[in-house]
Amino acid sequence: MMGETVVVLHRAKKGEDSMGDPVWEWEPTVVENVLVRPLSSADVSDGSDALRPERAMSGYSLAFPKTYAGKPLRGARVALVERGMDGAEDALRIEGEPDVTRPCPTMWNMTARAVRSDG
Repeated sequence: MMGETVVVLHRAKKGEDSMGDPVWEWEPTVVENVLVRPLSSADVSDGSDALRPERAMSGYSLAFPKTYAGKPLRGARVALVERGMDGAEDALRIEGEPDVTRPCPTMWNMTARAVRSDG
């Protein structure tokens, strides 16, 4: 099996503006060989569909390889570059805490759920 190349984005403080407020940027980390599986619409719903019926939600299950040595995924965003996502605005938000399997007999030991809500 071969996975896709994704970009993990972490928010980092890059300084302050003239008013003393923090300036934030997204730091990218390219990760190769991530298994990407779309979630069904039932898996993506967060129970608030009645409040926002016109909203479009998309979600994916991401399996990261054991070689991933980047920052923790909690609070990060993930851009699926091979599917046309090219920045933090298009990226998916990591939901919750990733699940790490130890010991793991495969090349992928960490799964995370990534979602995006439009509308």
